[in-house]
Amino acid sequence: MTAELTPVTYPDLLTYHLPIRGVELIKQFSECHLQSYLAPGAKGLNSTDHTTKGTDIGDDLTTPQPPTYLAGWGSLRHKNGRPFAAGEQLTQAQANELLYIQLQEVVLPTVAQLAGWHDLNEHQQGALLSFAHSLGDDLFPLSPQLPLARAMRDRRPYLIPDILENCYGSGTTLAIDHRRKAEADLFQLEIRRDSYTVINRTRQLDIATPFLKGQDVQALQQALVRYGYEIEPDSVFGPVTQWAVEKFQAAAGLPINGVADVQTQRILHARALYLNDPYLIGSDVREVQSQLSRIGYDVRVDGIFGLQTWRAVITFQQYFGLPDNGVVQVKTLAKLLYLPVLAIAS
Repeated sequence: MTAELTPVTYPDLLTYHLPIRGVELIKQFSECHLQSYLAPGAKGLNSTDHTTKGTDIGDDLTTPQPPTYLAGWGSLRHKNGRPFAAGEQLTQAQANELLYIQLQEVVLPTVAQLAGWHDLNEHQQGALLSFAHSLGDDLFPLSPQLPLARAMRDRRPYLIPDILENCYGSGTTLAIDHRRKAEADLFQLEIRRDSYTVINRTRQLDIATPFLKGQDVQALQQALVRYGYEIEPDSVFGPVTQWAVEKFQAAAGLPINGVADVQTQRILHARALYLNDPYLIGSDVREVQSQLSRIGYDVRVDGIFGLQTWRAVITFQQYFGLPDNGVVQVKTLAKLLYLPVLAIAS
């Protein structure tokens, strides 16, 4: 039986708290070099362009300065702060980590100073993160007197896509034109796409005389089949169905009694919740967020399974020794929704 799904998530971004789609844009419009290369405009060690005049009057001596090398997504230094030398190699994971560190420590603090930044959703923040990254050292377009900062200050985010599309920085190229269009599109991308309502079965299903029958029994059996139990969905709750319910309860960490009560059916019929693009949204997400918030996790109860909720789920899973994949299904959902009161208090 496969009780836990493992969708593609973004564990390498967990530590850095960065908007995923913005990072994807940055990678899409930037080059990654896994071998260090001479920075544009820099010269080799034998060039007199990398020299410093002597400090004593009349001193004509020059001191050779080492050239500047870049690596990865344009990083100047290793994680430990050592500058890159010629011919050094990186793994893709190392290059990505250096990018995330730069974004977290340099770019994000800069753009987060814009008024209203924390009111934006993660797609909007991602678009502005990519925009700020592309500016490099020329941060003039973020100046308070210019349109972007004014639109943020005046709480008029609807103006920002047009502002992005018409802001090219130091020059207009086809690449920057495509990037600005992608950033504007991301800023306008709607998060609320995938809606869902919690399925709560009201009739308790168990062995009875005569056997219980009905569409709810068949739905229970079909769900058990999806989890790998070989039973016939014949709409009759018999001994084989009771056996499958017991096996499912054992796998989910629920009380094992063969009774498909509200708890068992709630877990069985639940969809998997995880970090997705577009974000999952629904009353089931809100229910999970409410429970996480109730037991002390810092989550916004908005019904959207975004980065904040994902991080809280992973922390919850780690605390209770569950697979920390950020997926809310079966064991995680059972533990979260039906955690004993004493366990919460402790």
